[in-house]
Amino acid sequence: MTTHADIQSAFRARGLRVTPQRALVFRLVSELGAEHPSAEAIYVRATRHMPSLSLRTVYAVLDELEEMKAIRSIDVGTGSKRFCVNPKRHHHLVCSRCGKVKDVFVAVDVVDVPPDQRQGFVITEQDVVFRGVCAECRS
Repeated sequence: MTTHADIQSAFRARGLRVTPQRALVFRLVSELGAEHPSAEAIYVRATRHMPSLSLRTVYAVLDELEEMKAIRSIDVGTGSKRFCVNPKRHHHLVCSRCGKVKDVFVAVDVVDVPPDQRQGFVITEQDVVFRGVCAECRS
């Protein structure tokens, strides 16, 4: 995971100041990383510390962090983009009841899509989402 010092350096290398808003959003996305938070979840937490912060600013900072490869946005089909702080190649488990997202590290070979079915696409990556019911929802 990217450290706070790494992020400060990355912002400065892009000619951007490390504002309190940027620092807060990065800290929260790091703290909530295991939960794969949405921008809205980060915003709710952030406004407890900085009530004047806007959701638009949260999205802008998340976009900057993604451009710097500090986080990765993922679409796991829960209705909103989620953010992952783990840079290692991995896939995700998603609870179909509560929407919880967890990392899973399994070998999944790239499916060889036959050329006649690629429709002109060059496949550059593969994301796998495993769906099921988490332990909390089962109990």
